Amino acid sequence: MRTVHLDLHRHLEGSHSPAALLDIARRFDIRSPTFFDASSGRFRTEAELAGEVTMRAPSDDAAVFYRCIVKAREAYVSVPAVGALARRAFEEAAADTDGFEMRLSLFSMARTLIENQRLAWREVSPVELAERHARPILLEVIAARDEVQAATGTPIMLRLGLSRTFESEPHYRALAAMVAEHADALVGLDVLGIVPPPDPEPMPAGLAAILEQLRRHLPDLTIHAGEFDGHASVDRTLALSPRGIGHGVHALQSPATLERLARDGVTLEVCPTSNRLLIPTALAALERAHGGQAPLRALQAAGVHVVLGSDDPTPMGTSFRAEYAVAREAGVDLDRLAADSARRWTEIAGAPPT
Repeated sequence: MRTVHLDLHRHLEGSHSPAALLDIARRFDIRSPTFFDASSGRFRTEAELAGEVTMRAPSDDAAVFYRCIVKAREAYVSVPAVGALARRAFEEAAADTDGFEMRLSLFSMARTLIENQRLAWREVSPVELAERHARPILLEVIAARDEVQAATGTPIMLRLGLSRTFESEPHYRALAAMVAEHADALVGLDVLGIVPPPDPEPMPAGLAAILEQLRRHLPDLTIHAGEFDGHASVDRTLALSPRGIGHGVHALQSPATLERLARDGVTLEVCPTSNRLLIPTALAALERAHGGQAPLRALQAAGVHVVLGSDDPTPMGTSFRAEYAVAREAGVDLDRLAADSARRWTEIAGAPPT
């Protein structure tokens, strides 16, 4: 039987390859130092740019990863540029998988577009941010998704990501009201974001309220948790009844948490290379505590539903096929992984590709 590769945790902002970024930089004449070497009067090579947008080594400092994302965002100079990048990201993901879900961090994309136009986003009213900046981006990304899906035959799901950084409740509320009008083009909601300690995975009350309202239109909720914080983060997250948890590997600290995940049928979206690069110290401790087993394998042994994701392929220097190879080498039960992936795809969108 043919192996069906389903990537169920992938972010658009982390899916802009050096080749795509340089093509868009040339097409839109983006001459920031990231893309253009003024001293020699030329655009950088792919190898040169890769050094700027890809992590070079594991680091417990998430800012190292975030700097890669910020560099890539310099190409968000206009809605057409964002649309062109989205098309390339969808095309490259379609070539890498048999189907995938892409997370769309719409607020951060709109905010970045405003900042790249040398405007202060906080001086833009909530309604203006939603209508003049976020809605055109969303429509462009949806159009890119539809075009690539039709051209490749690869099913593509879009999920709205909202960051727990929660910079402005009025802006988030205006964004949510606009997004609700396009719910039929999306499959659900995701909570993401890197927050400094002491609580790296908070859930602001205002954000929780917005999620509750949006779930009337987009009921399938995933939340990043148990990645930069311990199993208590997963426990808190389960109170919101998500259907999926991004990463969640720290659930392995608690048999009670594992039991609840298995009982409630919540799926963990595990991204091996991302964990190796972003939480190397914590990952090593988890593996030692479970006899050297990789988290994905240990979670399977605990009866938890797990699927595989590439997370942010460009800064992680990976692909879904590479993640699948990592899982295979770690001794993961690939038949069970396939069954859990098909199960989760069916929960979200109906029958998976075969």
